[in-house]
Amino acid sequence: MSLTLSTNPLRRIASDLIVIPVFGALADSAVVDGLDAAFRHAALAEAKRRRFTAARGQELWLHADTPVLFLGGGTRPTVPAWYDLADAVVRQAARLHTPRVTLGLGPLGDPDAIGVIAEGIALARYSFSKYRSRAPKIEPLAVTLAVAELSAPHRNAVQIAAARADGTLLARDLANTPAADLAPMDLARAARALAGKGLRVRVHDRAALRRLRMGAILGVGQGSAQPPCFIELAYTPRRARRRVALVGKGITFDSGGLSLKNADSMQAQKRDMAGAAVVLGAMSALPALGLPIDVRGYIGSAENMPSGTAIRPGDVLRAYNGTTIEVLNTDAEGRLVLADALSYAARQQPDCIIDFATLTAVVRTALGPRCAAIMGSERRLVGELIASAADVNEMLWEFPLIEEYRRDIDSRVADLKNVGEGHSGTIVAALFLREFVGGLPWAHIDFSSTVMSDGFACHPRGASGYGVRTVLRWLERFAAQPVARSAPK
Repeated sequence: MSLTLSTNPLRRIASDLIVIPVFGALADSAVVDGLDAAFRHAALAEAKRRRFTAARGQELWLHADTPVLFLGGGTRPTVPAWYDLADAVVRQAARLHTPRVTLGLGPLGDPDAIGVIAEGIALARYSFSKYRSRAPKIEPLAVTLAVAELSAPHRNAVQIAAARADGTLLARDLANTPAADLAPMDLARAARALAGKGLRVRVHDRAALRRLRMGAILGVGQGSAQPPCFIELAYTPRRARRRVALVGKGITFDSGGLSLKNADSMQAQKRDMAGAAVVLGAMSALPALGLPIDVRGYIGSAENMPSGTAIRPGDVLRAYNGTTIEVLNTDAEGRLVLADALSYAARQQPDCIIDFATLTAVVRTALGPRCAAIMGSERRLVGELIASAADVNEMLWEFPLIEEYRRDIDSRVADLKNVGEGHSGTIVAALFLREFVGGLPWAHIDFSSTVMSDGFACHPRGASGYGVRTVLRWLERFAAQPVARSAPK
């Protein structure tokens, strides 16, 4: 796919389809005002005949030498409306087999809108067909964005959009890959493939995990024939003024261990490494974005399987920071690999830590398939991440860290136990993770709810890549802030 920007009039751009977004009354559209008088008159007459009100998603077709689609976006431009528009461009081009599409934006085409549309088109074009014997043909597509002016910020917006989209597509590919082809060391190879592109990568194998005393990752992985590992990535630009740690859960398949899941619950567990995919996707985009922030990525990876060597309910593990954990449910394994990864990240003393994990199934019950949960120790960090998610059309909702529930993870035989009493599981899991961040500003994103797409705008069915664009947008915001930050609140 190619995407270009042009200030030429719509009728002078070679195209097989013209798409024009409309917000509010068609007669008031600045884009329509820019059309020749005869074309504008025909459009207004057809809108009246078809009772076109520009409601979001409403279509009005005008058949001329080049077909024109007026697409309703609601009363005003919004981020979701721009993603809908990007999705419509890809969908209509595929339906009509049109290789060239022009999107008439005119004065609406500011850098923010250009960035969202460019990103959305790339996301909507995604297809995972690696395992199909007859892969569907993806037809070539050239999109021209017709804008009123063209400047360096416009071109920069396209470059940023490409980096974000590429990182998201990498995360989708990883989460869509079957577990037989993506064991922990395969995930490590995917990380190593990013090295030398502005990133450093280091992989700690099972022997190194023993030297590091990462007993939690080792414990989760001991039942599998596939060895566990711990992955470090580093983006360290010379002018970095801050350091951020991104931590991802990398369970490449979760059977539940001896606390075995039922068959239905096990079907989608290849995606239990999606937190790791977020970290890899985000880290892969950083060299292209060139942000002045030292970003470290940490991934604890294991396969959780039942066997004669598997960890048993009642066993006690010792995490990297020395905390002992009584394992009462081996299916609560994600928080165990995160315990080692978080405490290792905290030892490096970053300015803040953000972790991503498909941690609890109940978060989907609470929030449905389009919204993920966030909890954390610093209100400002949580608020910034929620705002950044909204910027890229990824919803986050804050859950409280209810202190009264902390006692639920007190163990009689160890420092902690890995599950509570069966209620408020998402919150209790976050309280468990908080024990390993060393008092640093920290946010935890549980996106079990949003890890798989049901086929909404710019998100074909399958792995969504949720979280990559949120954290990249947050890093952009963070880079623009003054260095000094207040103490956690």
